[in-house]
Amino acid sequence: MRQTLIYAALAACMTSFAATPALADVNDELRAELAAQRARLEELEKKLAAATAAQAETARVVAKVESSAAAVAKPAGKSLSMPAGLSIYGIADAGIEYGDYGQGHKVRVQSGLGSASRLGFKGERGFGDDLSAYFQLEAGISFDNGQNTGHSSNISNPGQGAASSSAPNTTGVAIFSRNTFVGLRGKAGDIRFGRDYAPIYSITSSSDPFTIGGATAFRLWSSAAASRFDNGVFYFSPNIGGFQASLAYSAGMENNSRSNVGVTGSATSTGPKDEGKGSSASLTYRKGPLFVGAGYLNFLRQGTVAAPATEDVRRKARNLAATYDFQVAKVYAQYLLGEDTQDGVGKKLDRRVWWLGVAVPFKSVHTLRAVYGHLDDRMSTDRDSSHFGLGYEYALDRQTDLYAYYAQVSNQNGGKNSLCAGGTCQGYDGDTNLPANFTPKSLMMGARYRF
Repeated sequence: MRQTLIYAALAACMTSFAATPALADVNDELRAELAAQRARLEELEKKLAAATAAQAETARVVAKVESSAAAVAKPAGKSLSMPAGLSIYGIADAGIEYGDYGQGHKVRVQSGLGSASRLGFKGERGFGDDLSAYFQLEAGISFDNGQNTGHSSNISNPGQGAASSSAPNTTGVAIFSRNTFVGLRGKAGDIRFGRDYAPIYSITSSSDPFTIGGATAFRLWSSAAASRFDNGVFYFSPNIGGFQASLAYSAGMENNSRSNVGVTGSATSTGPKDEGKGSSASLTYRKGPLFVGAGYLNFLRQGTVAAPATEDVRRKARNLAATYDFQVAKVYAQYLLGEDTQDGVGKKLDRRVWWLGVAVPFKSVHTLRAVYGHLDDRMSTDRDSSHFGLGYEYALDRQTDLYAYYAQVSNQNGGKNSLCAGGTCQGYDGDTNLPANFTPKSLMMGARYRF
């Protein structure tokens, strides 16, 4: 009974509150606000539906355009696609040289003072089971005049329009004058055919603080060895515990001749049948900061064979190379024994060439480089030469740097070894017109961009 009375009282209170004018006004305002919000939601739903329809129409039009473009670019039944793994790379290098090669101080704008400028193309395609096929075409570029650059090899090189007897079906203009080959790579190693570095040169480049550029002592080394093989087959073994072997064989001239006597290098002469034939090999070990390598070279040089000689000059060379990276500095060392002999004549060259170098990086963008090399002429002429090179590089980023190099060669007893500034031996930095016993000097400043 008591609970019934309480409920009745509460109901009366609620009825009285609802009946007051103030609460009635509040209810009307709430209803109006709800109606307004509902109207806004309906308007937004209409706009969203319109936007969705427009987006669908846009996607349909884009798909139609792309389909039409694909039909134009790819004719039916023809597959036009770039080889898998194709890449373009190179080095753009140019600067100013102030040099003295015995005919007065001269200034020139020169390409490749820091590194030989180049443009290359690489392609690789995999076939599973770690087997891949690849190719490389690399041309030397002269940024100061736009021409291609020449790079010597073990045979008579194609010159400026003169056909080489090593490849009688070519025009004689060496467009891809650096490295040009095709190969296969698999679990058993890497084999390639064409024109490439001789293994003895590869370990030399690794042991040069200037990487055969700038203030390099390469000119002394190249006087008793060779850097490239034409008409060659090259094999690189798998890396086993840091050890790797490299072998190369060059078929030489590949001409239709039975004679070992003749003049080579012209457009008309076939030359001696065995010119350029030879081999090279190396064994290297890389582990952490240490690199050690040993190389071998044996080939018949191009030239004239005249009595009492019965064959071309045979060049033999052996070298040892090493580097060690202490982080605060990297040290380099190279030692080469090179000699030329000719049947019927005897020994024509006997040289020992060595160098020691260092590269010191600091504050992440600066690098100092230095090299001292010596050529010991073991013949009776005793024409020794000493090389000194110094360099500074400032890295703008990982691909681009500015540099300044200085190099000089001191010659004795009638020696005429030059610098080959930047390792390219172009222009007046060769031996031509270099006086005997002269000390050529060169200051090189430039910029280098790798891509």
